[in-house]
Amino acid sequence: MRTCLRFVRTHLTTVWTMLLCLSAAALWAADTNVTAQTSPSTVYSMYDIIFNKGGIFMWPITAIGFVSVYLLVDGFLVTRKIKASPPDLVAKLKAALQAQNSDEVEKLCRDYRCMLTRVFGAGYSVRHRGHAAMEETIAEHGAREGMSVRARISYLNTISVVEPMLGLLGTVSGMIKAFANVATMGMGKTSELSNNISEALITTYGGLVVAIPVFAVYMHLRNKVNDLVVHVQDDVGDLVDIMRVQGK
Repeated sequence: MRTCLRFVRTHLTTVWTMLLCLSAAALWAADTNVTAQTSPSTVYSMYDIIFNKGGIFMWPITAIGFVSVYLLVDGFLVTRKIKASPPDLVAKLKAALQAQNSDEVEKLCRDYRCMLTRVFGAGYSVRHRGHAAMEETIAEHGAREGMSVRARISYLNTISVVEPMLGLLGTVSGMIKAFANVATMGMGKTSELSNNISEALITTYGGLVVAIPVFAVYMHLRNKVNDLVVHVQDDVGDLVDIMRVQGK
C-alpha cells in the first residue's frame, strides 16, 4: 500500500493527464450517444462524424492526433531516469574510477550509450588538459543533451498550438459554406445550413480534444526533462568528485 501511494505521489501529474485524456474520450463518446438517442432515425458512426460531417479539416486533425500518440509515448520513454543514467552503469563507472582503470572507464562509455556516458565520456576524454577543461566540456555537452531532449518533446507543444488553429480553420470554412448557402438558397433549406454549422463545431471540438491533453502532457514532460538533467548532472558530479579526490 505504501509503495502504491509513493508511486501515485511521484507520478501524480502523469495520472492526472491520463485521467484528462480518458475524460475527453468519455465526453466524446457520451456526446455521440446522446446525438444518436435524440435522433433515432439518423444514426451516425464515429467515422461519419469525423470524416463526413467534420469536413476535410478533420483529416489532418485526426492524422496529427495519431502522431501525437507516438510522440507522447516517445516523450515518456526518453525522459526516464533509468534510461538516461542507469544505476548499474553508474556503479560500474565509480568502481572503475576508484580502481584507476581508465581503459575500463572508456570502454563503458563506448559500450553504453546514454546521456550519462555522452556527457561524462566527453569530459573524461579531455582529462589530460586539467579539471577546468574537463568540467567545461561536461557543462557544454550537458547543455547539448538537455537541448536534444527538449527538442524531441517540443513537437508536442507545436501540436497543441496547431490543432486548435486547424479546428478554427474548419470552423471558418463551415461558416463560410453556411452563409453561402443562405445567400443562394435562403433560410428555407435548413438541412444544408445545419450540416455546415455542424462541420464548424466538429472541427473545433476535434482540435481541442487533441490539443488540451497534449499540452498538459507537454508541460509535465518539460518538468521531467529539467529533473532529468539535474539527475544526470548529479551523477556526473559524483564521478568527477572521485577523480578529483584521486588527483586525476
